[in-house]
Amino acid sequence: MKLAILTQEKTGTCESFLSRLHNHFIKRRVDSQIISPLLISPGISSLRHYEVVIVRCLKSEYLWLTQYLEEMGTRVINSSRALFLSSNKLVSDQTMKRSGLRIPSTLFCLREGILERKETFLFPALVKPLYGRSHGIAYVESADSLKNLRRKWVYLQQFIPNNGGVTRIYKLGDVVRSFFHPQKGRPREVSVPDDIMEAALRCFFYTEITIGGIDLIEGEDGYYALEVNDLPAGVQLIDNWLETIGDLVTDAVETNEQRIKSSGVERTKEITEMLP
Repeated sequence: MKLAILTQEKTGTCESFLSRLHNHFIKRRVDSQIISPLLISPGISSLRHYEVVIVRCLKSEYLWLTQYLEEMGTRVINSSRALFLSSNKLVSDQTMKRSGLRIPSTLFCLREGILERKETFLFPALVKPLYGRSHGIAYVESADSLKNLRRKWVYLQQFIPNNGGVTRIYKLGDVVRSFFHPQKGRPREVSVPDDIMEAALRCFFYTEITIGGIDLIEGEDGYYALEVNDLPAGVQLIDNWLETIGDLVTDAVETNEQRIKSSGVERTKEITEMLP
């Protein structure tokens, strides 16, 4: 089996999440490579040689790569649909709400529109990038704080005072666990209310995520969902996470081979039926 881990992240240390995953596959005698989309050589068609591609943290402009891989018959973890639904905050917000999760009050509009209207109900708030994870987030106390912001469009989300940490629900195949990540100290496994867990499971189902996570904060009036993440490093907290991902990849190859054979048979049948 040939496997690629497609990422723009630096994986220089052997203890990094993706490096540990890569080394685990090497030990399992899997032909594994870590590849940057910026360094694909001699061209993107070279990726057709891989049976499975694990994708992590691709910027939005590279999401089409996952669609390309799937069209070539390559199994992608997570799928292009899962990556699209989780990477765009506006889309993932709707998916979380549809699942029954509550999100903070959110506004996405032109910066000038916010400055003109000077809405007060959202502030204090967090300015977040539309794509990406917890990078490039700014705390703003009022609309005037946005005057020097170099963004035409602004994704603004109400700041919810919380208990000083984030609760993350991780999904690793069929395994689901929740952990509290304090601002200081080590994460610890915790339980969340049944209705929150059920809503999170619905969200994972709607997004078709194989390996992912949902970030929650607990305010004075209960839990709020912040974002859906694909392939979060926190899945390392789950017991036997390396073996579980290895099994998921093996199953994905076998399932994909059966799907390709089945689609080939169906296509041959269609062509045969069209012939005189």
